[in-house]
Amino acid sequence: MKNIEEQYKNSSNLNTRIDIHHLYSTNKEDWYIWLFDQYDISPNSNILEIGCGDGTFWYKNSDRIPRGWNITLSDFSLGMIESAKNKLRDIPNITYLQLNIEEIPFENNHFDVVIANHMLYHVQNRKNALKEVRRVLKKDGVFYCSTIGQNHMREFGQLLNTFDSTIHYSLAEDHAGEFGIENGEEQLSPYFNTVSYKNFLGDLEITDVNAIANYLVSTNAELNNILQDEELTEFLRYLNSVKEANNGAIRITKSTGLFESK
Repeated sequence: MKNIEEQYKNSSNLNTRIDIHHLYSTNKEDWYIWLFDQYDISPNSNILEIGCGDGTFWYKNSDRIPRGWNITLSDFSLGMIESAKNKLRDIPNITYLQLNIEEIPFENNHFDVVIANHMLYHVQNRKNALKEVRRVLKKDGVFYCSTIGQNHMREFGQLLNTFDSTIHYSLAEDHAGEFGIENGEEQLSPYFNTVSYKNFLGDLEITDVNAIANYLVSTNAELNNILQDEELTEFLRYLNSVKEANNGAIRITKSTGLFESK
């Protein structure tokens, strides 16, 4: 938990991870725009997002937000909430709150929509969290949550392990093992009548090896300590050799999508 708090104390690490998808995705449709298109939200809805991060989703869709929506953005990290406030200061119908998804401070049947993107795999007691989400949703409410699959960016671990066999990196496996594409429906089904899944297509083709190193250290404090000075120089040299052997780009698998639960 301490590592998670360190990662998300402010938006810098998150922005590094957002940037690599924005710059190198083979799917030119923006992830946040695609997400918004998947949501079926009525006018005048009461909406709660849990784990809002720095508010990039709402920023990128700011001109599409109906005036009648009442939006509460929440996060476990005060640093993220402050970043979201600064980024979204021109959007009037948003309030902000620090909360833990396992103890949502709202009455029963309060929200029409609850959103939790790429965060349920961090939750220590997901059964309690999902009970809380179901409790605060209205009877005809919808829960949207995105996540990753077991193969998401698997090549990063392969690259690291080939470079140095003592380095074990399995972020996607760890996260998806907790709550991922492969097991998400099973975890959601006890709390909702229907659960459906939509896949976001596309991989990454990365031409700047520095982007790979920056991404990796943003996700793992131990790697941040390992990939320094000469070790970092050697790793970048290795990545450049892989890139040149693959026509100037390193292809990385993406596996991500959205669950809709009613």
